[in-house]
Amino acid sequence: MAGRNSAVGALDLLKVEVLAARIEAFGRADPDAGNLWRSEMAVAEAVASVALEGRRVSEADLLPRVAGGGAGGAATRGDPVAGELALGLIRALKAPGDPIARPDDTIARLVRRAGGLSTAEQGVAAGDDSLASGAFGTALAALRPNDPPILAALRVSAAYGRTSGRANPMVERALFMAVEGARRRATPGPGGAVAFEEDPMRGLSGRVDADWVATPALALSVGRYRPWSPGSAAGLTDLIEGLGAVLGMEIGRIGRAREWLRRARACGEGRHGRSRLGDAAQAFASAPCLTSGHLADRIGVTPRGATNLIDALVEQGLLREITRRRTARIWSVPGLAERLAVRPRKPGPGAASTAVASGFPEADTDPRAGREAMTRAFADLDAALGRADALLGRRGSS
Repeated sequence: MAGRNSAVGALDLLKVEVLAARIEAFGRADPDAGNLWRSEMAVAEAVASVALEGRRVSEADLLPRVAGGGAGGAATRGDPVAGELALGLIRALKAPGDPIARPDDTIARLVRRAGGLSTAEQGVAAGDDSLASGAFGTALAALRPNDPPILAALRVSAAYGRTSGRANPMVERALFMAVEGARRRATPGPGGAVAFEEDPMRGLSGRVDADWVATPALALSVGRYRPWSPGSAAGLTDLIEGLGAVLGMEIGRIGRAREWLRRARACGEGRHGRSRLGDAAQAFASAPCLTSGHLADRIGVTPRGATNLIDALVEQGLLREITRRRTARIWSVPGLAERLAVRPRKPGPGAASTAVASGFPEADTDPRAGREAMTRAFADLDAALGRADALLGRRGSS
């Protein structure tokens, strides 16, 4: 980016930061709304990230892998490797850790959860996190104290991709979200080890322990698939434009989550004192995808009582049954149900274009040239942001 183009890119980035800050504010005002929204977005982002690697997968392919045979009549649907990769990535995105306060633990977790593609197909030794940890330590040096969340994520993910030799773009994108979320977290996590909750739905349920807002793979899948290349000027432009489009749409979606919560909290009002309907609704606010048995365990009722409460919530339009069978059924809040029941998204880039889709631009074969291009791109962006800050400062003083 140079001249006017870099200035336009900086203004686009500022707009994206503002949109993201609005969504962040909605989530902070009502953490349950943030949890519901991020639960949906983690599913969509994981599927999009796997698809960017040339794997055929959709949100609808995930439920049969969790629910077992007979779910929707599609137990063998889709690419099984892609489905497992997406489920692992969902869990990584829902609890990525703090890459700034605990870098080694975080990168090890992301590699284990999101690194399945490199382990299976690129010969990376499973469980060997030393290379990734060293590359991430170098990448953290790119972080600047005053960077806003998305710019910080751009810097670190681009630097990590360069220092790791572009070994795993899925990890790079997960790291982008982890860094952005860490920058948004109002208070740092505890100094000790973080206990990550594993939910019985393999990532489709359970609370989200993350504060990210921006979703890079979805941003690169708006309208058409574009390569993940945050270290190049063209890649930065594509990513920022895509983030603007996605975040603009998601402001409305988090509003839907808030409306669901309003109705869920009101459903138990006016009932007799022993009614557990409100407790059941709150359980789905925390874990938006449950069986009747899981609900019974969460709120301390009998399995039959849990089924009756679920039926009442279904009647009020607060839940949907998503397995479409008579036994071992699973229910979900409507937003997540829509994602899990959607038609398969269009295939990702084919095998012939996997290298480009995975963030390996064919022209970028000289590592030194790549480093210089990344440095120029971020230098231009810094200069344009500096000019924007100066302009805003002058306006404020006048």
